[in-house]
Parts: sequence; C-alpha cells; structure tokens
Amino acid sequence: MYVPGSAADAADAGDVLDARITLRLSENLKARVDAAATASGVSVNTWLVQSLTRLLATRSTGATGRNRLTGYGRS
Repeated sequence: MYVPGSAADAADAGDVLDARITLRLSENLKARVDAAATASGVSVNTWLVQSLTRLLATRSTGATGRNRLTGYGRS
C-alpha cells in the first residue's frame, strides 16, 4: 500500500518529505515516467525521488560517465 510521505518515498530514512513542486511534462514523457514507475513497482513520486537522488549522487562524486584512461602504458 502506498502512503504519501512514507519512509519508502525518502532516499534516506532521515529525509522529511515536506517540499512540493509543480512539474510540467509532455504527455509522452509523463507516460514514460508512469511506465517506469509501474515497472519498478513504486509510485511516480517515489520513482522520481529515487531517480533524482541517484542522478545527483552520481554528479556530486565527480563521475562524468566516461571511462577515460590517462598516462603511459608499459609492457
């Protein structure tokens, strides 16, 4: 059962979910988000919170998504 503002919505158990935003999406994007949330077995809100948390955590660690090697190789 989904309960808005429950601990399942929070990325970390200590997070308090009290901020609200209005998000305008195209119908196509909304349908894709709905499908992704359904496939994950969570609400759209939970899916968005989890997705944004993962995205921002990746950026804050300095990861660029590229696997680039530098230096000289030796054999």
